[in-house]
Amino acid sequence: MTRNSLLKKFDKETENLWEQIYTIKELLESADDFELSELGNKFLDQVAEGIEEGDITVENIRDQIVS
Repeated sequence: MTRNSLLKKFDKETENLWEQIYTIKELLESADDFELSELGNKFLDQVAEGIEEGDITVENIRDQIVS
């Protein structure tokens, strides 16, 4: 697989990951339970922080693919 092809697939799957995380958040919000909704928000924040600011980020992986 070429690096360009790998990067495109990686970007697509990363987008799918975000969509699934937001789907989970929306599902919890649909329960009309404030505490459950807040847990969903905090879960999303926690996952986002790990993806965007953790030891290994999406950008780190993208950079490795293109180098």
